[in-house]
Amino acid sequence: MVLIAGCAVDKYQLATPSFKRTPAGNNGDEVVVLLQPVFAGKPFSEIVCDNTVGVTWSPAESRNIGFTQRYANSIAKNAPQLTMLAALPANQRIGMSASGTLQPLNVDSRILVPVGRYIAENLKLAIGANGQVCEDQECFRQAMQERPAARFVSVEFTKFRVAEDQRNMLTIEAEGAATVSGINIARTTVPIRSVVNRSITSEGMWHSDFLRAMNNIANESSSIVAEKIRTAGH
Repeated sequence: MVLIAGCAVDKYQLATPSFKRTPAGNNGDEVVVLLQPVFAGKPFSEIVCDNTVGVTWSPAESRNIGFTQRYANSIAKNAPQLTMLAALPANQRIGMSASGTLQPLNVDSRILVPVGRYIAENLKLAIGANGQVCEDQECFRQAMQERPAARFVSVEFTKFRVAEDQRNMLTIEAEGAATVSGINIARTTVPIRSVVNRSITSEGMWHSDFLRAMNNIANESSSIVAEKIRTAGH
């Protein structure tokens, strides 16, 4: 067993949004969506969510998905078990590991998902060429003037959550509401909610496999959200 003290290992890749439903294409409804800022004056697509802090605005991190493993924290938390193992003969340590008697060591990880990027980009794919996604009120107001026949959807998110509630299971949760309006459309508000819980080992056991699985899970979650927004008021 090799332990790395006092260090953290970063594993990230470029976020790759990919809508997991059938997009509207060129014949879709004319719909304009406002993704209301979570932080005043900051683009929705630049928000990220992790299992440590929660939701933050971070342009630098908003294009990447991945995790940071904090070995120093893990060594401190598992010190009693490590001390016990160090005192055992090598053959006994190996036997405990093989038999399952030895509990796996938990490695603290910061898990980061750029939720804003995934939702914004997959929403654009969902609504197709006839749609428009705005991230500020000025864009939304201008669209109302230029596209009076469109269906207008204003979305406010109240909750994002990224967690590893179970070992090797990534949970991504989003919650909010969409207010729909337009000519001959009764103003209405509909809930938007998605909870996805999937294994990060579904693609394999290497770091690159974990990242690929995380990207797939983020796309599944954001595609559900995008579809709910696209069909709001229908």
